[in-house]
Amino acid sequence: MKKILAGCLAAALVLQLAACGKGQPAQSAADSKPASSASSASSAVSEAESKPESQPASSAASEEEKAASSQPEQDEASSEASSVQSLPADAVAMKGGPAQVDAMVLPLGKKVQVEVNGSRRWFAFTTGSTTDYEVWLAPGGQYYRTIGFGIYNRRGELVWESNTNGDGSVTVRQVQLSPDTPYFATVAQSEGNHGALTFRLSPLTETGDASSGASSEETAGSAAQSQAEGILDLEGGSAQGGATAFQLEQMVRAKVNGSRKWYSFATGDGTDYEVLLAPEGQYYRTIGFSLYNELGEQVWESGTNGDGSVTIRQIQLSPNTTYYGVVSQKAGNDGNLIFRVSAHFTPQDTATEVEREPETVSELIFEEPFSLDETQIMFVSNKAIFVDEEAAKAALAPVAEVILAHPDHPVLLAGTTATDGQQESCVQLSSQRAEAVKNLLVSAYGVPEDQLLTVGLGYEADPFPRGQDRDSSGNFVESEAVKNRRVVVLDANDPTAQEILNA
Repeated sequence: MKKILAGCLAAALVLQLAACGKGQPAQSAADSKPASSASSASSAVSEAESKPESQPASSAASEEEKAASSQPEQDEASSEASSVQSLPADAVAMKGGPAQVDAMVLPLGKKVQVEVNGSRRWFAFTTGSTTDYEVWLAPGGQYYRTIGFGIYNRRGELVWESNTNGDGSVTVRQVQLSPDTPYFATVAQSEGNHGALTFRLSPLTETGDASSGASSEETAGSAAQSQAEGILDLEGGSAQGGATAFQLEQMVRAKVNGSRKWYSFATGDGTDYEVLLAPEGQYYRTIGFSLYNELGEQVWESGTNGDGSVTIRQIQLSPNTTYYGVVSQKAGNDGNLIFRVSAHFTPQDTATEVEREPETVSELIFEEPFSLDETQIMFVSNKAIFVDEEAAKAALAPVAEVILAHPDHPVLLAGTTATDGQQESCVQLSSQRAEAVKNLLVSAYGVPEDQLLTVGLGYEADPFPRGQDRDSSGNFVESEAVKNRRVVVLDANDPTAQEILNA
């Protein structure tokens, strides 16, 4: 099992040792291929036009500032104890690696809880044959903290990101990933101090939990490195004249401690090359990597991002030419850099978020409130008795037909009155008239009683367009009052109905 896991992890990392041979003994720069002419010695280097996607790079200062803002040790201990106690029964606790090259294996389909305290934690996983995945994020009891979750490809490019909402609620997203491809997930505290995140990344086509994978502290980086021969530890020279030679395609580990380390290599017949830079175990340190020609001129430079991710750049070099690579620590203390110059390019895998259809109320059965005023249904003055019940039935026939065709839609019957009388008595009267309409719909057409809601609004609480039944002098206008003596029929999910029912 360990052999199988190690093989998967080696593929999952950027440590794709394409054509990597066994570790070669260190050579001096004098053993390297000499420059063929003065023109080759002064050759320049240009970065390829098709650059990889840019990615946000956390500054060393901001990352160190986050780390410095952590709680005292006693608070850390109590926080850890609290999160251990709150570990869900169906989850496993994992620390994650401090950098992409040290990423821990993430079991797909399994809930994982990770402690976050300002540093970024890295996990590695490989997709299966499916492309659709669900990302589930649950903050652990700290509603005011925002925790970020990102997915990186093998090139160290951030291809998708999300975060918790800061109110303690769960966040669920759907993403599309390339099949049978290694990816890397990161968890980072975006806001607040110590916290915990329980997360799960699951294929949408599978049911139940996926295999738990590696539950130990073994990391993807160490598993790949345990294959030996893959990475060559080389002590760089102290100056260009004493540069340590390495071969193209060879993964090299350089130890940097403040001084510049010099390495040399010779290009082949081609002109297009890829430079891979992988910081090892120190996400907050920034390590620079530069190329010089044989005249001592710097012709290209780059560096790590300071967040633990891999950096990959495509450049153009002169063929059959000796170049010199320089590794230097830009920020932070001692650290390691794994680097490679290769004529083979790492695939630029992507991730795409799947837009979820928002959960909405189904379409309203009445697009607009349907008003039954005295021109359609007439009541005896100041009573809830129909003047002509047969005429009222005829007026309600199309209403009943619509309601019966939509048995899952509750319907509100809202009674209103003219401004003739006190609001309190008008509310009572309008409520009784709404009930009268309800009873007629039930008895005459068989509309389910529990599908109909009634309310009396009188005139003061009437939200619908009204007739102007009082003139400028306050005199009552009967011709306009007939428009206000009515029962309004509307879908109970209509925003106006919701306002009435929640008032």
